[in-house]
Amino acid sequence: MAVRFGNVTLQNPITIASGPLTDKFSKIAAAAEAGAGAVSIKLTFVNVPFQSQMRSFSLPGSVIMSPTNKRLAINEATELMRRVKDELDVCMMANYSGLGGALDEWELMTERFLDAGTDTLEPNFCCPNLDTSDPRSKDAEDHGGVSIADHPDVCGQLVALMRRMTDRPIIPKVMPSTRGALLRGCEAMQQAGADGIHVVGTPASGLPPLLDDGRPDMPLLEGIPQGSTNGSVCRYATYLSIAQVAQVVDLPVIASGGLDTWRDVVDAVMWGATGVGICSSIMWNGWEVVGQMLAGIDDYLAGRGLSSLDEVRGVALSNFTTPDKVALVAGHAFVEEEMCIGCGRCLKPGHCEAISMTDDEKARVDPDECIGCGVCRSVCPTGAISYRVKEAAEAVEAGEQ
Repeated sequence: MAVRFGNVTLQNPITIASGPLTDKFSKIAAAAEAGAGAVSIKLTFVNVPFQSQMRSFSLPGSVIMSPTNKRLAINEATELMRRVKDELDVCMMANYSGLGGALDEWELMTERFLDAGTDTLEPNFCCPNLDTSDPRSKDAEDHGGVSIADHPDVCGQLVALMRRMTDRPIIPKVMPSTRGALLRGCEAMQQAGADGIHVVGTPASGLPPLLDDGRPDMPLLEGIPQGSTNGSVCRYATYLSIAQVAQVVDLPVIASGGLDTWRDVVDAVMWGATGVGICSSIMWNGWEVVGQMLAGIDDYLAGRGLSSLDEVRGVALSNFTTPDKVALVAGHAFVEEEMCIGCGRCLKPGHCEAISMTDDEKARVDPDECIGCGVCRSVCPTGAISYRVKEAAEAVEAGEQ
């Protein structure tokens, strides 16, 4: 299950993404013991732009919204990196950031992390809530985090600087605001010498729900900036980012954002990813998530008679197209009556006029009214509803008569 980025090989595709799980030695040790293929150190600066600790709105299985979080200063981060490399057997990634024009800071942090023994560099062009620059400034070099990724020339310039300093893998972590910026930035970084791309699924930021008195539903915090939106809600945007990047650059892709289970990992690989970054799922469910993912992938490969994930990497890309090229297949929903419990949930969707209940309390689909939208299957608690193309559906119905 090993994967390769430049001259570094990871024992498996699961990395622990830079975040609250990677800011202390004890946590990185737990990641190594859990079997992670790599760990990305907590986001680092020459001088942390503002001091903070994690506060969040958490809805397990959906979202962790964090408007503020701890960052590491370069001295603290390199001491941590050295201790990890001295005492643990785990591949380390250096996640660090600064303003787009602060080339001296990028050079300093690159040098310090290389001296501390990092295995790869992961310049951060993705964090949505660390830019304290004047928002009225139109100069790309005045901004940091996700703002850098909106400027492909700056991304390329920074990667080129790092490439001149080392032959260790450079895997920029990006989350630009538009598809055009994402793809142009990835092309610029590949040309500058990047060894991979780490894409992050949006939505990028938001605000939490409110208490009755109008205060944000977030503990131990006065005042609320926009918050980074992480967790399961990002999964499908992550798939999209993978597919977009995989089609335009010839580089391995790490993907993070909402990947909670082994199935999510396999789907990400099918869309073109080489590795994945995991964070929120472990924050909700513990370090055993790593082992569960690896075991699930092993079972999937064995069940399919496959030797590695390389055999399915990118297989979904042939299905990825533009709306004008999508073909609608004639067919409709179908109810397996023996599985139907007559609960009536499939009658609820307000847009649907195709489903009714028979006298014996079984759902029945009118094929002439059904548009094949996909909603009724999602609300059925027993899995009684499926979708069949026209010819198959007619054959089944003919057999029933």
